[in-house]
Amino acid sequence: MKANLAVRLCVMMFLEYAVWGSWMPILGGTLNNRHFSGIEIGGVFMMMWLGCLISPFLGGQLVDRFMPSQLFLGISHLLAAGAAYVISTQTTPDGVNHWMLVWSLLFAPSLGITNAIAFHHIDRIGETEASRERTFSIIRTMGTIGWIAAAFILFAFMNFRNVDAKAVIGAIPEMQLAAILSVVMGLYSFSLPNTPPSKENNSDPMAFRKALSLFKTVPGFGVFMVISFIAATEFQFFYVLNPTYLESLSIPHNLVPIVKTISQFSEIAALAILLPICLSKYGMRWCLLLGSFAWPLRYVIFAISKPVWLVVMSLGLHGFGYAFVLVVQQLYVDRVAPKDIRASAQSLLTLLTLGVGNMAGSLICGHVQEYYTHDGITNWVPVFVLPAVITLVCAFAYMATFKNPNEAHMEAAA
Repeated sequence: MKANLAVRLCVMMFLEYAVWGSWMPILGGTLNNRHFSGIEIGGVFMMMWLGCLISPFLGGQLVDRFMPSQLFLGISHLLAAGAAYVISTQTTPDGVNHWMLVWSLLFAPSLGITNAIAFHHIDRIGETEASRERTFSIIRTMGTIGWIAAAFILFAFMNFRNVDAKAVIGAIPEMQLAAILSVVMGLYSFSLPNTPPSKENNSDPMAFRKALSLFKTVPGFGVFMVISFIAATEFQFFYVLNPTYLESLSIPHNLVPIVKTISQFSEIAALAILLPICLSKYGMRWCLLLGSFAWPLRYVIFAISKPVWLVVMSLGLHGFGYAFVLVVQQLYVDRVAPKDIRASAQSLLTLLTLGVGNMAGSLICGHVQEYYTHDGITNWVPVFVLPAVITLVCAFAYMATFKNPNEAHMEAAA
């Protein structure tokens, strides 16, 4: 692949995830410090997942049929910058909720569109399938590095603005930074290589309905999707509650995003080194089991809450679980779905897990934290025991039911 094009796509992915990573790891803690209840904080994150559930389909249709992808990307990010800035000025849960939904509707399509831009130009180079996947993996890894970099940028930004220790007063700093980075990403998008709509849109309008047939035609597919959905509801105990929890362990508010980058560093190591080795040596089933047991272990350590160094190191289990569960889920669906409906099958997985699962989880974790919080102090033991038990049950359910795709097809044929 031409070096210049590769660098441009890497910068695109870096900025894309820096925008998201500038606020996602810390906003829950900031809102808690501003006396938002657990239910209200969960509602804010639910708005985000609701936007992610709705708008990718609309954005995909626009770039598939009517306008160049880089033009849509630039416009959506500039508009999202305005929404992020307005969020930073809000002082009520309703205000943050409404504008978070607007931001999500504008930002969510860009996640898939950046992938599509990368694949479009990788395909034009004419690389082999293996080389294509390897090249995209490198480009996508720059997104994780962008997420990590955003934590350090936010730390410097908060110091530059002399933000108070817990960001209680004034504008919400992480949303201000998200607005600035969105402007940079929006302007940069206009310089990306042209990615026009397809001249012939051959997408099958019945593909999503065909994807539903996998519940009947693939042995164990329905059970797999149900387990994956239930496990996804527990993600938000990490995303939403973790900032407040870490602050309760005396970790300074402005250092929380930096501490949480341990998750992203472990994710890079797992994706780049461990997962390829384990997949080739042990297969999907054992990779899925290793990852699914990492999550309850992390929540057990959170419930114990000491020593603090162990809690901090356990954040790495999140990145490990991400690589060995979420990525393996995607690989499994890609393997069992016929080629003509693979995209729709992946959309179905995303809909049930990152969409509906995350929405439900945002509400559940907020209510659980609220129930176990008295006089402003949260009893974290029962809060984290619940997701520990549920993810452990999911891990055992995977162990009892999941089979490598080739084994399941052999049994079905027999």
